Amino acid sequence: MHRDRLSPIGGEFADAAREAAFQAERLPETVRHARLLFALSAVLNTLFFVSDARFYGDPHFFVAIPARAVVVAISLACFALVPRARTFHRAEAVMLLWEWINAVAVAALVSSRSDIAFMVVLMLPAIYYLAVPTSFRATLASGVGCSALMLGGYLAPGPLPPTVTGLALGLVMANCALILVVRNANRLRRLEWAATQAERQANDELAESRAMMETMFMAVPIPMIVTTRGDGRLVKANDATYAFFGGDPAAFGVHTADQVYADPAQRAALLAALDRDGRVAGFETQARLGDGSLRDVLLAATALDVAGEPCLMCGVVDITNRKALESHLEWLATTDALTGLANRNRFFAVAEVEMKRAERHGRPVAVLMADMDHFKRINDTHGHEVGDAVLKAFARLSRGVLRPQDLVARFGGEEFAVLLPETDRAGALAVAERLRAEAECLRGDGVPPDLCVTVSIGVSEIEAGERTPEPALSRADRALYAAKRAGRNRVAGFPVATEMCAE
Repeated sequence: MHRDRLSPIGGEFADAAREAAFQAERLPETVRHARLLFALSAVLNTLFFVSDARFYGDPHFFVAIPARAVVVAISLACFALVPRARTFHRAEAVMLLWEWINAVAVAALVSSRSDIAFMVVLMLPAIYYLAVPTSFRATLASGVGCSALMLGGYLAPGPLPPTVTGLALGLVMANCALILVVRNANRLRRLEWAATQAERQANDELAESRAMMETMFMAVPIPMIVTTRGDGRLVKANDATYAFFGGDPAAFGVHTADQVYADPAQRAALLAALDRDGRVAGFETQARLGDGSLRDVLLAATALDVAGEPCLMCGVVDITNRKALESHLEWLATTDALTGLANRNRFFAVAEVEMKRAERHGRPVAVLMADMDHFKRINDTHGHEVGDAVLKAFARLSRGVLRPQDLVARFGGEEFAVLLPETDRAGALAVAERLRAEAECLRGDGVPPDLCVTVSIGVSEIEAGERTPEPALSRADRALYAAKRAGRNRVAGFPVATEMCAE
């Protein structure tokens, strides 16, 4: 990233804001490090008073003791000041104060040109470079400045030693080497910090993303369930799931998804569809709720891993009310509202299915056309309410007489059609006669006891090769009108008997 670009000279972040963030985060560690440095300086330089005692009686004694006292005093002062720094720049100012006052005092100490002094000339700049956590610019200034002060203090008493050139060049080389070490250390620290920051940011974003997904998962208004793929154990569910189920499934003794399916085999079918298609949408089944009631549901499922375990996430849509509405609409579309019998549309749909089945298996199919005798007179004389009661009574009677596989439908007005699967012409005539006889002097709620209602019925068998029931119904209708002409309250089969035609 551009903001993590490092300065090729000092190894610090080229972006000032990024560098400030780095220093601000490290400020507590910088302060602890500086206090330790100041404490060690105070303690060690206090111990050096013992070494300085060797100068007693020498003019240098009156230089060494005050200089050493300054070093100890500034170390103690900075030890007390640096914890108050609230920014890196203030902490750096305290460290620079210690470095420069310390360098001046030590420059006076090394004027003794002792063996220890020569070592200090080389060592103190190294301490400034390596042990004081200031910025590269301040480190460079302090390191070079300290080297100059050390060299000047060492050479000040004169005459100049023959090794002065070598000493100066040695200090230059040491500074160059130390600058490279500082630069490399700066780069490594910042690269490590940037990598840590990137990892932390990625973890924060991941945690934020997880939290957002968790919030979204729990807030989804439809039930969302995560179960293990193998045993169907519940891993996670949102609030809508508990509301839909009626509480915690465990409280009802439900621990696996198999226990929720009304038909446990449906879960295997869902998994098979998931394996085949990769995901499932619109899988219709029934779910058993905590109170034992069944609901029609639509499932959308996808596979996922949770902590390395194969799982299944399902969204559940309750379609019970929709199914009930569809059933009601289907009932309205296929049922006669007055009698509750099938209407013309349903009759034709069922008849075509039965005809195809009969053709495959070589079985006969017959149809009846029934019509209430003198129905208009009933309406005109007794009113439409009585007429409706007669139609409903005939519908109830038909259901009782016919087999479960037979279908009776109201075609309109007082006209009814009957489908008789696996029934030939002779069998259909027998059924029609039984229906006519049972309907004679029809009784029922709303039918006056003095009203005698009869039915005329026409019969026809569906012939081979016919694809729709219309031809057979047309023949049954012709037989029906032959029965009407013959005096009503009777059954006629197609082809119509000669004597009935004559009548």
